[in-house]
Amino acid sequence: MHMTHLYSLAEAQALLPEAARRLQAATATLLELRQQLRISEEVGGREPTQRAHELEAQLEAHLRWFEERDIQVKGISPGLLDLPARAIRAGEPIDVLLCWRDDEDAIGYYHPPETGYIGREPVALLDEV
Repeated sequence: MHMTHLYSLAEAQALLPEAARRLQAATATLLELRQQLRISEEVGGREPTQRAHELEAQLEAHLRWFEERDIQVKGISPGLLDLPARAIRAGEPIDVLLCWRDDEDAIGYYHPPETGYIGREPVALLDEV
């Protein structure tokens, strides 16, 4: 059985540059794949090009990198990532998702898994992550 990796805030921050780079690469691959599929449609709905198949494999590899690290890709435009963590708030342990959007320099927010992005609060409100 797969156990979810729980990140400390320091671990998540350290992984962020690589995660951001890979999310950017996945986004670029997806955009090129969409273009290739449009081209296939425009020439009569033929089988997707070899390039489209290559891009699809690249996109799957990008997404697998996140999956292997239990990082949830919640959006690509804007880029949005959630990393599972266990935190202490008001002396009580709680499960949270450390939340990063691609226009932010660092992970500054979290939310409970059940509220999603709309429930984001500053990590500074947590006693410990």
